[in-house]
Order: sequence, then structure tokens, then C-alpha cells
Amino acid sequence: MRRTVILPTAAVLVGLLTACATPLLTPDDRKQVCQVVVEDKLGLPVFAPNVLSSPVGGLTGAGLGALAGLAYVPIIVAIFTVPIGAAIGAAGGCACAVASLAHPTADADFVSVLRAADVGVLARTVEAEFNAPRDECGQARADRASAADPDGVIEIEKVRVGMGCMLGQMEYWIAVDWHTTNLRSKKELNSTLTRCAFTSIRNVDDWFADRDRAQQEIERVLAATGRHMVLQLLAEDVVRVECRLQSNEAGEIKAR
Repeated sequence: MRRTVILPTAAVLVGLLTACATPLLTPDDRKQVCQVVVEDKLGLPVFAPNVLSSPVGGLTGAGLGALAGLAYVPIIVAIFTVPIGAAIGAAGGCACAVASLAHPTADADFVSVLRAADVGVLARTVEAEFNAPRDECGQARADRASAADPDGVIEIEKVRVGMGCMLGQMEYWIAVDWHTTNLRSKKELNSTLTRCAFTSIRNVDDWFADRDRAQQEIERVLAATGRHMVLQLLAEDVVRVECRLQSNEAGEIKAR
């Protein structure tokens, strides 16, 4: 008898991997590492251009759509879904490419705003949020009241920033590669990627028209990304919630 082997979908694989995942810090780690210093020696974030915002955006979108159709379904179903995914991806890619023609200097303009922003707010937020008082560190802090040195270091290895398509509301994302080390035991506690996707309340034209407000917004999104990093680090369970942010009329950054 011939058996048909159906490969597990990506969603199932992700579920299995998540079920086996562990928090970034163990209970003992959270008690031992109560005061950290954040090291960020990389300077400016790296800008990642949107591959769809180019003359070949349609072709790129088709390829990405086909891969998406292949990744989330069994092989037998992919025969039918890959062409559909490619068609949808091509349409989206073409729309993205066409929109970019109306903003030919968008990448350079975004990088200019990014360079003007105070990117150090990311590291300062992580340090302040992590070092805030918490119950499990009460006695540990008292025992080390006279100690000047931190007992952990969070090193930000890389920060990347990229834009969405030049359609509708302004969208961009921030990705941070970072790790934490216990300075007393020299043990690396985690090595993690945190990625936050952001949607501005302003459309693309309005966003680029007000550079000062755009700069302030980027700084606030960097701070929100830092808070999510600490949420991941101090969570007693695995943080499964995707980091999706948005702004309101007051300029506040909220979870979406």
C-alpha cells in the first residue's frame, strides 16, 4: 500500500516550537540579575530598503507571494495555492513599486530623519525599565546597596529599520539583535531578536511633510521597542504576542 506523506504546515511547526520554548530568563536569573547596564556601541541603525519599492517590485512580490503560498500549506495543496499567492504578491508588489515612483527620495528622506533622531533612547529605555524596582529583587538590591557595579549587561548588537510601502498610512519596523550576560557568572542568558512593526496615524505625505514630528515619532517607537524587549526579558512565560505598534493623534505609541 502506498502511503501519502503530508508535510506539516509552517503554522503547526511554529506551534510545536513555541510549545517547547522557554522564557528568556529563569526564575534564578531574574533574582540574580537585578541591575544591568546597556551597551550600545553600534551608533546609527542600519536602514534596510524595501525590496518591493523598486521597479521590479511586482516580480519580487510574485516571488514572495509564491513562497507564502508554499510555506503555509501541504505540498499537494500548494499546487493550487502557489499561483494564487504569486498573483496576489505580484499585484501588491506592483502597487508598492508604483507608489514608490511618487516618492523617489523616500529612502534618503527617511534616513535623514532617522539620523536626526536620538536613537540612544532605545538603550536608555531598556536600562530604566529593567532596573525599575520589582519584588523578586527587593532583598538582592538591599544586599548590594553599596555596590556600584551592575550584575548584568544587555548588549545591543544590531538595530535595523525599514519602511513599508508608500501607500496609505506611514509604516516602518525596527529590529534589534541583542543578548544579556550575567556579569558575575559570565553566563550568557539569552540571544534574541526583537522586531516591532509600526503604523503611524499619519499618511505617507503628511509624515514626510513634518520632519520634526516624524523624528519625535521615531524616538517614541524606539522607546516602545525597548519596553517590549524588557517585557520579553522579564516575562515568566514566553512572550508570544507580536510587537505591533501604532500612534494616535496625541503622538502616543500604543499596542495595535
